[in-house]
Amino acid sequence: LILLTERKYLIALAEVEQLVVQRLLELTKLGMSGVVYKLCDKISRALKTRSEAIRRAIAIYNEAGAALNPPRERLSFAQVINTTSLAEFDLLRDTHQDICQQPWTQPARREAMVLYFGIKRAKEEIQRLNVEISRLITFMVDEHVDYYSAIASTIIANPALAVELQQRWVHTTRINTSICKRLAATSRLHGFSGSLFPGTREGRDPDLRDKIPPPRWLASVLGVAQVSVIYEEPHDVDMDLVPECNNEEESELGVKELDIDEDNMAALMNHLSTFDDS
Repeated sequence: LILLTERKYLIALAEVEQLVVQRLLELTKLGMSGVVYKLCDKISRALKTRSEAIRRAIAIYNEAGAALNPPRERLSFAQVINTTSLAEFDLLRDTHQDICQQPWTQPARREAMVLYFGIKRAKEEIQRLNVEISRLITFMVDEHVDYYSAIASTIIANPALAVELQQRWVHTTRINTSICKRLAATSRLHGFSGSLFPGTREGRDPDLRDKIPPPRWLASVLGVAQVSVIYEEPHDVDMDLVPECNNEEESELGVKELDIDEDNMAALMNHLSTFDDS
């Protein structure tokens, strides 16, 4: 009798699972593009019929589950419709009592587990996206440099090609500006840890960007200003050209001659800049 009751329960569960899978397939077919109106109407009527069949199958399942010892939890139509994984039916199919009493069989704890691993994967995705954002901006800056160099090198030798490149450049700039607006909006999100500064692609000569103005969207949209700093090593000072101080008093006098405040120094520089010796 016990085996017969369990068999009846498993058959009822398999019927519910089959109807849910068929409903999911019909919903997928209904959402596909290119489906004609008559077929959509036919699928809609089939979904209504399928819903009634699911309700009857759930009623049979609840009746069979109540006959078990201990009885299974009752299923509702809303729970079955909101099922997103077929693994939920695998848990219902298992009739071992020791498994049913495990904490991970409870829906709330399974949802917490899915949420935990989802957050963990999201943090890994954020780290990856920080790299991809920098690579994307670097690619767009390099593309701007390549267009600028190509147009400058062909504007005299091949004006027609230069005009075509310029038109493509304008189109590409509009697309890149739209992308940068999305990146700028992303950077304003709470917890943003990436960077909007362009990098240098491996294997590419960094000197190609020299003497080429950066794209407008880099400063106007992303708020990034590129500044070139050239540092020159100090040359050796010829000590023979440095006047020697005869005594300590002359040395102190030279220091005192430069002892003026900032306001007087600014007034002096302003006077020298407007002075006309003609």
